[in-house]
Amino acid sequence: MDKFFATFSLTYKSKVKAKSFIIFTSIVIVLMLAAANINKILDMFDDGPDKVGVVTKENQVFKMIQAQGDTLDEGAKFKKVSESEAKSQVKNEKLDKAYIIKTSDNKVLGKILNKDSVSEQDKQKLQASLTTIQTQLVAANLNLSQDELKQLQSKSKVTSEVITDNTNGSNLSEEQKGFNTIIVYVGIMLMFFIIINYASQVAMEIATEKTSRVIEMIITSVSPVTHILAKIAGVISVALTQIAIFVAAGIIMFLIFDIGDLLKGFDIEPNELTLQLTIVGIMSLIIGILSYVILASILGSITARIEDINQSLMPITLISMIAFYISFFSVMNPDTLLVKITSFIPLISPFIMFVRASTLEVAVWEIVISMILSIITIFILLWIAVRSYKDTILSFDKGFISSVKRVFNKK
Repeated sequence: MDKFFATFSLTYKSKVKAKSFIIFTSIVIVLMLAAANINKILDMFDDGPDKVGVVTKENQVFKMIQAQGDTLDEGAKFKKVSESEAKSQVKNEKLDKAYIIKTSDNKVLGKILNKDSVSEQDKQKLQASLTTIQTQLVAANLNLSQDELKQLQSKSKVTSEVITDNTNGSNLSEEQKGFNTIIVYVGIMLMFFIIINYASQVAMEIATEKTSRVIEMIITSVSPVTHILAKIAGVISVALTQIAIFVAAGIIMFLIFDIGDLLKGFDIEPNELTLQLTIVGIMSLIIGILSYVILASILGSITARIEDINQSLMPITLISMIAFYISFFSVMNPDTLLVKITSFIPLISPFIMFVRASTLEVAVWEIVISMILSIITIFILLWIAVRSYKDTILSFDKGFISSVKRVFNKK
């Protein structure tokens, strides 16, 4: 046991002190810090509310535009200008944009002047406002009363009802879905980079020890089984340490900065699935790290030459890329048959089940079964890792296939 802890401690300390660990952790924390203060950062580059010019001969139309100012451009300041002034000031960036509004035969026509291209959203906003103004002008010309005008402008009411099998008794709003979507996208990318990083590290380290013949000296004092288990435990502990740092940093930032106000500003909000999504995300990350690190140790131990390590890691690269792309492109539609099937396939399921956990449709028993299958796979991979390391660590078969045969044909 002392030899196990000695190897574990050496592996853990060397990895935690490595430049790659410090740099990656620092970059992620800086990004988290920037995300927590994105509103303040944006304000630094904001020159204040938009200045909008309005070209019209009708004072009544100008007042109506001002009354609908927040609908057109929230917080903008409107001022009445001539057409020549509007073109000149937009060109010189004294105005952010200008509206040229003309009335003819009970029709209200509008044009947007902008130094950049005008978005369809801006066109639709102005069109909606001018339609309202046009309706009011026509009503005034027809001597309609205010009640008649309200009836004319009243809209049909449309409601919706979602028919679903979920028993949670509630449905998520668009803002709540948006919050879950952000968590899933960030989580998938973070999970992918952490898993690939530590899997590559353990495979490279084992292959380097083997091909440099350093392992011949190591196993004279430490048994191969103790050595591989301590090394795997050390790398996994480093990964968990990094995750703990990220979680602690996130909690501190949540307490220090006005994250709640920030979320309200972006129309996203936590919901009843946020806790489930967070728990499943952390468990999926831990299971993913365990699965891929152990698999990487197997591939590293059966690699005869350090030059072949990238070729040996191709199975991990292929599986992780499949899992990443299926999960990444299924965030907006997590209820397809492909997603449901792959959420129970070990090595792929940590990514996919994390995506499914963002919806109300996934049942708790599905999450439990998916994780049980992954845990069983981890124990199987661990058994293979111990056997492969013990049987191939002192062999230098030149072929990958021959190394695999040595593991499974050993009596």
